[in-house]
Amino acid sequence: MGKIAFLYPGQGSQKVGMGSALLRAHSELFERYLTHSNVIADLPITRYCLEGPMSVLSQTNVAQPALFAYSLALTDYAHQLGIYPDLVAGHSLGEYTAAVVSGALSFEDGLQLVCQRGKYMYQIQDQQVGAMAAVIGLPTEVLQDLCADISKNNYVTVTNWNTHTQLVVSGVESGVLELMEAVRSYKIARAVRLPVKGAFHSQLMKPVQSALKQAMQDVTWNNAYVPLIANVSGKTLTRSYQIQQELLDQIVSPVRWVTCIETLLDAGCDTFIEIGSSQVLTRLMSTIAPDKKSFAVDTPEKIVELVEMLKEAEVQQVAAAIA
Repeated sequence: MGKIAFLYPGQGSQKVGMGSALLRAHSELFERYLTHSNVIADLPITRYCLEGPMSVLSQTNVAQPALFAYSLALTDYAHQLGIYPDLVAGHSLGEYTAAVVSGALSFEDGLQLVCQRGKYMYQIQDQQVGAMAAVIGLPTEVLQDLCADISKNNYVTVTNWNTHTQLVVSGVESGVLELMEAVRSYKIARAVRLPVKGAFHSQLMKPVQSALKQAMQDVTWNNAYVPLIANVSGKTLTRSYQIQQELLDQIVSPVRWVTCIETLLDAGCDTFIEIGSSQVLTRLMSTIAPDKKSFAVDTPEKIVELVEMLKEAEVQQVAAAIA
C-alpha cells in the first residue's frame, strides 16, 4: 500500500451533536479531550458540542477548541485500532491539530494555543470588522487582478486556495462586497459570503499574530516524528522551529491547500483520511485528486469501518502480488 495522510479540517466544519457518539461509546476519550477543553477555554465546550445552539458553537472562540479536541479524540481512537499516518496536514485551524499529531506539540500545549488563537480571532471581529467570501469558477489570475485593483481603495486579497476552482478572499467588508459584485459580472463564476466578521489569513490579522507570538513562547516545541505539510508553503516540515514559525505565519498568510495535497501526492500518499466532524476536505480531495482513496471519519463507528476496509484492501493487494 502507499502512504497514509491524516487531514484535519478547520473552522466551519463544526456541527451540533459532534461528540455524542464518542461520549456513548468511549466516554474516557470524551473526558480526556473535550471535557478538558472546558477548563482551558473557560467555556462549556462540551455542552455547545452536544446541544448547541449552532450560533454559539460557530463562534471562533468556541469552534476552534471544540474542533481541535474532537479531532484529537478520534485520532487517539484510530491509533488504538492501529491506524497511523505517514504524513499529516491540516486546513487553517486544522494545522494546529496536525502539529499535535506530528509530535511537535503536546495536546495540552496545543489546546492552550488554540484557545488563545480562537479568543484573539473572536475579539478582533469586533475591534476590526472584516469579511470573507468563497469564489467559485473564476481563474486565479483574474481573481488576483480584481483584488489588486479593488485594494487600491478597499483592501481584499486571496487567502485560500482550496481547489483549482474554489478560492477564498478576505479583507475589509467594503472590499469583499465590491469584489463579490465584480465576480457577478463573470457568468462562469459566483461568490458566496462566509458567515464570519474577520478577514482571516490576511494582513488584517497582524494583531492576532503578535498576541499569539507571545503565547507560543510559553509552550514546549519538539521535532516532529510525523512530517507536517505547511499551509503557507506546501513544504514538508519536521523541525520544531519550522513548525512554530509556520503556525505563526499562517495567521496572516494564505492557506495553499492545493499545494499541500500536491506535496502529499508527491510523497507517495494514496490514502487520505479526514478526521473531524465533517467531509469538507474529503470533498476537496474529490476535486483535486479524484483517483485517490479518501475517507471522512467523524465517529468511532466510522473508524472501525475504515479499519476493516483498509485490512481488506491490504489482503487484496497481497493476493494480487502473489498471483
